[in-house]
Amino acid sequence: MKRYRLSVCKGSTCKANGADAVYAAARDTLSAQKLVPRCELYRGGCYGFCHMGPNVVVREDTGRKRDPLSPEDYQLMGWPGEVYYSHMTPEKMGRVVEEHIAKDAPVKELFGQPDSDCDDDG
Repeated sequence: MKRYRLSVCKGSTCKANGADAVYAAARDTLSAQKLVPRCELYRGGCYGFCHMGPNVVVREDTGRKRDPLSPEDYQLMGWPGEVYYSHMTPEKMGRVVEEHIAKDAPVKELFGQPDSDCDDDG
């Protein structure tokens, strides 16, 4: 059974667009589904995709010790098992926890596409 690290952006634009509620939904759903032992939840820094936020990154936990100064807290690393979700809502976050975390089934229709979903709204 896979283990995960789930990071919700805490940048100012993501927070203004509801990241705190997305984080709360992740925390509550992980707890309700008894998935806390399988998933470390934390607040990441800004990933630089502010126009697509709230942003969430899910990575498989390979047993590597998490370095609090690692760039993984503010950029996509391109690691195997890394999934970036954009335009998150509490409802979408619940679905990510229920499918990606609980069933090891990433929710492809919610994947963010940072290279193709750019706009000029900043």
